Amino acid sequence: MKTFKNFDIYYRENTTDDKVIMEVLKTNIYEKKKINFAIKENENWLDLGGNIGTFSLLCLSKKANVITYEPEPENFELLTKNIETNFPMNTNYKLIKAGVGITTDEIPLYICKGNYNKYRHTIYKKRGRESITIKIHSILDVLREYKVDCIKMDIEGAEIDILELLKPEDYRNSNIQKLVFEYSFDFDKSIPRFLKIVDTLKEYFKVVEFSKFKEGETIYNYFPCMKMVYCMI
Repeated sequence: MKTFKNFDIYYRENTTDDKVIMEVLKTNIYEKKKINFAIKENENWLDLGGNIGTFSLLCLSKKANVITYEPEPENFELLTKNIETNFPMNTNYKLIKAGVGITTDEIPLYICKGNYNKYRHTIYKKRGRESITIKIHSILDVLREYKVDCIKMDIEGAEIDILELLKPEDYRNSNIQKLVFEYSFDFDKSIPRFLKIVDTLKEYFKVVEFSKFKEGETIYNYFPCMKMVYCMI
């Protein structure tokens, strides 16, 4: 455990846990001052891909509510410890040991090899990786069950199917005010596919902010192979 930004954080030394702590709690990758995209008091956040709980800690520290999904057992254990340690009297959260996708099912989760990478487990088959079976809940069921108005997604490619499934009326029916996600080009390097998703988002959100591509690009061949997208009405 270490103390960072007034949080006592359980983590695994010499792993990506160090990186995610810095990215979320110091760099604030899920907030963007330029467009006034920030977590605010009394917002109801859905955290898809909770990992060890850094984003959920940030939500609770800002007096927001959060529903957190994390399917990987070791990550979920650390997530639970971190929330319960830092907010022992807080009831503004719910932690769910499952993933979120386009159906309700039990599916394989392919676990990263080695001892370093703890945040790139994926539902997409990767050569040489072992898998565990996890539960996933349908995003449409989740939005119907829980009162959320903001969504954060960092789910290693699973966001693509979810974003293609959700239509403007789905966001409207749930009164979604903000959406922030990491889009993983690892799983499909097609820029036109990404831009088609963006066009759908623009039918509902007034602001859809991301770093732009070079003119005429169709394949994403950059490192890191991802792009952050910030949406708000």
